Amino acid sequence: MVAKKAMLVGNNYPGQQAELKGCVNDVFIMKDILMKIKGFQEKDIKILIDTDSSYMQPTGENIRKELSAMCANAQPGDYIFMHFSGHGTQVPSAEEDDGKNEAICPTDMNLIVDDDLRDIANTCKKGVNFTLLTDCCHSGGMLDHKEVMIEGDKKKDPDAVPPEFAGRELPISSVCQILSQQMGKTIEPRGVRGALSEKYGAAASKYAVGMIENYSGQKMNNAQKKQIAGFLTMCFSKLGVDGDQAGGAQSGGAHGGGGSSGGGAPQKIARPDSVADDIGILITGCQSHETSADVRAGGTAYGALTKNIEKSLSQNPNANYYELVHMARDGL
Repeated sequence: MVAKKAMLVGNNYPGQQAELKGCVNDVFIMKDILMKIKGFQEKDIKILIDTDSSYMQPTGENIRKELSAMCANAQPGDYIFMHFSGHGTQVPSAEEDDGKNEAICPTDMNLIVDDDLRDIANTCKKGVNFTLLTDCCHSGGMLDHKEVMIEGDKKKDPDAVPPEFAGRELPISSVCQILSQQMGKTIEPRGVRGALSEKYGAAASKYAVGMIENYSGQKMNNAQKKQIAGFLTMCFSKLGVDGDQAGGAQSGGAHGGGGSSGGGAPQKIARPDSVADDIGILITGCQSHETSADVRAGGTAYGALTKNIEKSLSQNPNANYYELVHMARDGL
């Protein structure tokens, strides 16, 4: 029997300088869409939000864990869906052509970069139908494969009352400010990867942790990772060198890294393969260099993309991906 599973992630970042108002609302908008229009059962929808402690919190570790399990357990023919609503950012990277990794921002700022998402999506078995919908900034290219983006001119109603906007872009400088407050020391953009390794250890992206394990030549426990990460971050900072440039070298197995069996020169971690087009699709409101918005109209805040998808599907429940995005674009 074909299964339909979903995870819906909403980050309002309560009490932080990055606070938004509409992302948790997006989660419940999307839940209604899935249940009323797409035939999902409530028991098969996992909700992660940061405004209610009775729900699983949308930390970086929890998001990766839940997405990994959903992808790994899905069977050919199943439909799996992830919706992320929150901030997006770009992390300095020597490995990307534009010098930046796109990333989503969990509520604890334990960033999940595009390579992480590709890594997890690639665990899907052939024949699994995976859809990722990202209502955040810099979200184009998250899976590095077929995607449907809102692009081109949007139709505007000259008589419409303009809504209030709050950007869903979180500059890397703001990410660093939040991490600095959490860690009690100054974090610069060039040191953000080392800071994530130091703060979150094995729960951090393997693309931040891997370089540390390579230098040691062996697997490390959480305490060891934090200790060495802090030392390397301090050294790099004093030298004015980015951790990525100084190491340039990362390695490891999925979700937590894995060092080489011996010492020697560090090895650069291989970027994950692009996600096959027949596995799934990315729906995003903007390209990797563009921004998205938290919109308030009629007293309620929500994501511009999510709200317009709801409107579009209410008009045409059977719209395909391309029809859906074009309808949503016309509403923006």
